[in-house]
Amino acid sequence: MWIGIAGAVGLVAVLVVPFAPRPADGEHPVPVASLAPGSCVRFPSKSADPKVRHEDSDGVALLREVVPVACTEPHRGEVVAQAALDPERLRYNDLSAASHAACREPFADYNPDFWALPANVGITLVPPREQDVAQHPLATCLYIGLSAPLAGPLRADPSRLTVGQRRYLDAVRPYDEVSADGLDARESIRNDQLTAWAKEMAAAEQRTLDELQRIGAPTGAEQPFAVVLDQHRKGAAAWQAAAAETTPKEIHRRMVDARDAEHAAMDADQAVRAALGLSTTMRPRGYSL
Repeated sequence: MWIGIAGAVGLVAVLVVPFAPRPADGEHPVPVASLAPGSCVRFPSKSADPKVRHEDSDGVALLREVVPVACTEPHRGEVVAQAALDPERLRYNDLSAASHAACREPFADYNPDFWALPANVGITLVPPREQDVAQHPLATCLYIGLSAPLAGPLRADPSRLTVGQRRYLDAVRPYDEVSADGLDARESIRNDQLTAWAKEMAAAEQRTLDELQRIGAPTGAEQPFAVVLDQHRKGAAAWQAAAAETTPKEIHRRMVDARDAEHAAMDADQAVRAALGLSTTMRPRGYSL
């Protein structure tokens, strides 16, 4: 999840506050942008120093230097990817939005079932600095331990999924990827960005609905499966309506309608997941299926 959207589960950059640091002796911080996927890190002792933080355009403090550690020992973060930014998105000079989009697929590849992540896990990203983007057009995608250290690696093993589980997770992936951006709860965002994203959401909802209908309900979960489809149809219609609005009040009103419909499907989705043998640990206000 990306934290900082009124308690919702979605994709936003987080204000990183370090745990009680270890002694600085022998620390060798490195740029987080230099680490390979699967690397685990803790924060350096000097991370409380404002000099090692960077204020992005939304005023969110992002830690850029970390201390690599073994994933088998307590750590604060795990690098999911160094994701290439889309040059077309960079034309709008919005590194945050470009980084969100770049991290969508890497997170879904690294662990396709967001519900299976420990409750303490959050998701964040570190965009390149404006002065570095021409030479280093990459965003670092990270899992973060929110209230306590992470205890082990979080990369999923796809071979452990059954055929039915894989089909379901593939079906809901379009919705999960776009929904997780959580632009409906971000501040300092333009109307045109909101409506463009609402259009993406409507299309993602429809792709997910089409694929869920194609694979059909798991045995024993026909009724909750029908509820999931019905509520997400309502959500798709509301996202499409939001994309057609022009005033902030009406755009957000339509988006609230969409999220209300999606959240109304969560109990039913939990039952569908149970029938498939997937995790049923419902994330708080989960923006995922």
